[in-house]
Amino acid sequence: MDSTYLKLLPVFFVVSGVVKAVPVSLGWALGRTRLAERWRVYRRELAEGQLRSEARAAIGVVLCDALLITAFRAAYERDMAPFSPGVALATFAWMFVGFEVWFYVSHRLLHTRVLYRLHAQHHVAQVTDPLTSLSFSMAERLILMGGGFGLVILAMQVMPVTSAGVMAYVLTNYVLNVFGHGNTEWLPERFVRSWAGRLFFTPTFHALHHARYQGHYGLFTPVLDRWLGTAFDDYAEVHARARAGAGLERIGERVRSAKQPPGALAPTP
Repeated sequence: MDSTYLKLLPVFFVVSGVVKAVPVSLGWALGRTRLAERWRVYRRELAEGQLRSEARAAIGVVLCDALLITAFRAAYERDMAPFSPGVALATFAWMFVGFEVWFYVSHRLLHTRVLYRLHAQHHVAQVTDPLTSLSFSMAERLILMGGGFGLVILAMQVMPVTSAGVMAYVLTNYVLNVFGHGNTEWLPERFVRSWAGRLFFTPTFHALHHARYQGHYGLFTPVLDRWLGTAFDDYAEVHARARAGAGLERIGERVRSAKQPPGALAPTP
């Protein structure tokens, strides 16, 4: 690796920390408002020791990301195309769609009995908080980051790829991850049944995954869960309950007789 990049590693570590800390901090601040308290998806306290465990994992994630990004830039930065709005937009679209597929597939595999131990750190949170967005084992982080880098390398074989498009997706990913792990439903009740709600997720969507484990494996879209039969039948009702200020109080609670999505997963605690 070029010594210049090694010298920049501390800078990448700081940058990696800052771009994660800002949305997490904003998420915590918004989560302490009266509206956030009213619109909780799950009206339960965090587990004992949860924040401590998540904070330790987050430090590891920041360091891991800095190392991987430094290595990737050293190897591939010269192959990036010059900036142009069209190329940046195409790069962003490729990353968004491609990573949704990668995440869904890898996430379902991580919920099998053989691989669940790699994913267990993320499920320290049955009730999520903004810091849950950074709570991963090193093995899982390598899987996720490897998928992202793989998408960039694959795209380079068939189209121009610009750093701006990749970074725009990465920042979007960080922000939406905090949004999705906030356990607060900011989107109106009508959203879930609208065309936008059929394409994009809500905080309720991912809160249900953490509480129930089996289902809702998608990242920022419910499309693959709906197509592949892993969506919860009572998603819209739980969302409506949260918006009405009547969030769920029990982890295993169903709003109606919802069928259990299929999958051989770790047993629910």
